[in-house]
Amino acid sequence: MKTVKTPPLATEYWQEHDEFADLVPARSTLDGFAREPGCSTGVDVESLEPGTVLNVRTHNSRYRLRVLDGADRRVLIRGGRVFPETTEVRVAGATAGGSAVKVGWIGEGLRLELSTDLGPVTTSPVEAVTVEAHS
Repeated sequence: MKTVKTPPLATEYWQEHDEFADLVPARSTLDGFAREPGCSTGVDVESLEPGTVLNVRTHNSRYRLRVLDGADRRVLIRGGRVFPETTEVRVAGATAGGSAVKVGWIGEGLRLELSTDLGPVTTSPVEAVTVEAHS
């Protein structure tokens, strides 16, 4: 019987080969993304009741979101250059700018990614998110 050595996990490989650590910024790895401050400071849209209003201030714009269906992450949004009129969108989640997304999350320090009929929209980094009211 032939013995086959399984390859090391990616995290084990990178821990053993730290000469590559400077090639990939920490926030571009899943471990690094999970440690981003915005992954713990923010709002989980999926946990919000319909009618809840969020005010989101990003580096470049201000947005007002009214939850239509939290579980499905559907909201009405208005603000910034992209949404001068109230528009229904789906909150994809928070991203550091790469391909990793914390689904349904709006996190301070991270970018808000939205799904629209015309394609994805990603904001500048969120500076503050507040829950205004539930009506």
